[in-house]
Amino acid sequence: MKRVFIFLLTLSALNANAQEENKASVNDFNFESSANPAFTIIEETPTAINTPDNIKSLALYVSNGFSNGNIALETNPYWLIPNTKDKSYEDYRGIKKNRHGKDIIDPFKALQTNTSFSMAFTNKEFQGFEEEKKVAAIGLRTTLFQLFSRKQTDKIVNVLSDTGQPYSDDALNKYNGNLVFTNDIVTREMADEYVKNKTIPQSYIDTANKVLQQNPNYKSIYEDGKGLATAYFDEITERIVKFYYNPKNIKPILRLDGAMAYSLLFKENEFSSNTAKRLGGWITLDLALPFNDKNYFHLYAISRYIDNGFNIDAEQNYFDTSFWDIGGKLELELGKFNLSYEYLQRDGDDEQYRSVGNITYQINKKMSLTGGFGKDFPVGEDNLVTVIGINWALTSGESISSK
Repeated sequence: MKRVFIFLLTLSALNANAQEENKASVNDFNFESSANPAFTIIEETPTAINTPDNIKSLALYVSNGFSNGNIALETNPYWLIPNTKDKSYEDYRGIKKNRHGKDIIDPFKALQTNTSFSMAFTNKEFQGFEEEKKVAAIGLRTTLFQLFSRKQTDKIVNVLSDTGQPYSDDALNKYNGNLVFTNDIVTREMADEYVKNKTIPQSYIDTANKVLQQNPNYKSIYEDGKGLATAYFDEITERIVKFYYNPKNIKPILRLDGAMAYSLLFKENEFSSNTAKRLGGWITLDLALPFNDKNYFHLYAISRYIDNGFNIDAEQNYFDTSFWDIGGKLELELGKFNLSYEYLQRDGDDEQYRSVGNITYQINKKMSLTGGFGKDFPVGEDNLVTVIGINWALTSGESISSK
């Protein structure tokens, strides 16, 4: 029985910078990509049906360890290409006014924000081959369009409006200005800690004391720095929680992703040798039915075309085939757990199908564990699949602010 073990390590590496008030970093959202087209075309993925969010500026995927050179890189130009204007959350989401003055979310904005390029290199044994072959691949994926309901759009806009309101009194506005000036910004981690344990770092209390010393008239409202800092944390943490958790957890009710990839197999395992080619393209439709803002039931449908030159006959001659894969996936997104089952049928042969179940647990926003089992193309005793993976993201500098 052939056992496939995949260790998937995902990173994003750029320098981290302090964030301005109401500034969101894409790194504070879970990195949900468990596959990329360059690996998908050569079947080095825990799932064949994947519609990722929050693609980092740079991601590294490792399969079966570094020793075999199985590695893929993925980059998102939205975070790398300089932009003359601030990358606000409104811009990232595509929020704008229509001709009637109502707020809408541009259904095609993700063509800019969720497009990525990938490349991969691996040593892999394909069906019919007696040994592993060196394979290189490149890929492109994007979100072709996504639709939000009127209720979802209004909720996102209202949350952003609430987070942009002035503080309840001038003392809090003055205190906030001092924090921004000294680059002491309340992060999401601090907000979570305050909500849970009412903990305020001493440096923020020290700053509050300085504000009261410089503005004695505020002492009629706040007796000491701790009182001022507490009032500020009460307001800022509510804004941060709304900003990070409500808008980002609201997913489009309908989304269409597209991807294509091209790969080369080096016949003699040398870069100078002749190559066989594999080309593929696919589209994935995601219907997200919400239980609430955090929990969803997903119905996926996928159709993909593969022109496959990675075939060899008994005389070790290469030949080309082409086929369609059609299938779907059911997924329950329940907080930190994702449970799913996917099935793909390959045309022209009843024995050619992929049937795999998956479970993902989000340890934190930077790390998730993935496990799965089932059968892969072609079905047989030597094509049982066992997948154990870990996705790991490092904080980087992609940031977006709320206007």
